[in-house]
Amino acid sequence: MVLVAVLAVAGCSNASGRAPYLTQPAVACPTVDRLAGQRSADPLPADFRPVAAVRCTFRLTVAQSAGPPSSGLTWAAAQRATGPFDDLVRALRLPPPETTGDLVCPAVFVMPVLLALTDASGNTVLPALPGTVCRTPLTEVQSALDALPWVEIDRQR
Repeated sequence: MVLVAVLAVAGCSNASGRAPYLTQPAVACPTVDRLAGQRSADPLPADFRPVAAVRCTFRLTVAQSAGPPSSGLTWAAAQRATGPFDDLVRALRLPPPETTGDLVCPAVFVMPVLLALTDASGNTVLPALPGTVCRTPLTEVQSALDALPWVEIDRQR
């Protein structure tokens, strides 16, 4: 699930080159952290064949204190899927798009994607996700994630 809040239109940049791979955020989620705490800056390896996936969903938090309020993210739920992963694997192996010229990115907040993939040997990876120049996951990645049959396995109380 992705929550997008459109705030305004951000400034232009004169970018050229390839959009980035998005390293998964360093936010905590005990279920994923137990599987593999190391986030990768590399895309999904070419020979990796997932048989299970776990993702964490998040919610915004605002802590009230005597000082200025602080805000952040906290995990809300962990979900598991057992496939089929063909569309997700295909999307994760897409290269980030080429970019040229002046670009305008909307100022949006996208809830992070924290995704762990496990293969039949029990190896788990947290791959970088192909992204857009505006630092959001490719539409194909989000669509493939949304299409999986997720089952909730843990919830923060």
